[in-house]
Amino acid sequence: MYFINLMEIEVIPYHNNYSRYFIWFIDMHEDEEVIMANAELDVPADNYEEFDQEIDPGKLGDQLIQTNTLKGTRRRYQTYAEKYLLLNFVEKKRAKEKNFRVNLACLTSEPDHYKVVVWKWLYGALGAGALAGLSIYLGISETVRLEYCLFAGTITVTTALICTLIFIYLMRDEYIFKSCYGGAKLFLIENKNPSQQQFDHFFIKLQQSIDNAQTHMPISDRLVGELKMCRRLRDEGIIDDKTYTIARTAIFKHDQYKS
Repeated sequence: MYFINLMEIEVIPYHNNYSRYFIWFIDMHEDEEVIMANAELDVPADNYEEFDQEIDPGKLGDQLIQTNTLKGTRRRYQTYAEKYLLLNFVEKKRAKEKNFRVNLACLTSEPDHYKVVVWKWLYGALGAGALAGLSIYLGISETVRLEYCLFAGTITVTTALICTLIFIYLMRDEYIFKSCYGGAKLFLIENKNPSQQQFDHFFIKLQQSIDNAQTHMPISDRLVGELKMCRRLRDEGIIDDKTYTIARTAIFKHDQYKS
């Protein structure tokens, strides 16, 4: 009769059409033997939504490219096959490029709208303007030599103008698109970039494409597709674990989700 001493358990994932765990039991009493067992895992083979990785140029649709020279950002949006949106993002200078896609049927066509105002540049302009006024006052009152006041006033007025221009340049409207049922924030589009006409054309077309994609897909299928999309985006590093968990919980709680 043999008595088994469990010395070590090593779990090795084997990636094939089916997921298996190979469990190794090592060091048996008297004669050294290795017993291998496997077990099927209840994990779907199609964890991600179906997508042909080879892009067909003939299926590419409308495109919008947005850049910000000061921040070094570049965002490219392009519809594909009337069902997807392909995205290429560089969020700051020398940052790693991000390429990912979203399923239009899994998005909300009414994004969150935010007005972005960088107040520090306005405060800088006001401060520089105040210093310019002080320089003028000191020059008029002859408290300080006039040439010094003119020099200081020129610098502060120029600084105030530069800060004002930067403040206006950075003021923008941002539209953040989220997943339809999970509410995961996926990407943003800036208004008036590169121009109001180009933005309006692409934005309206995108909303129409989202509505059309949702029309041809039942809610239950959209829920499953959104879950798979969010799982893929989490694995690709586009959304974090917390965002994915919140989205997954919301999808699971929906009445029409197929458990």
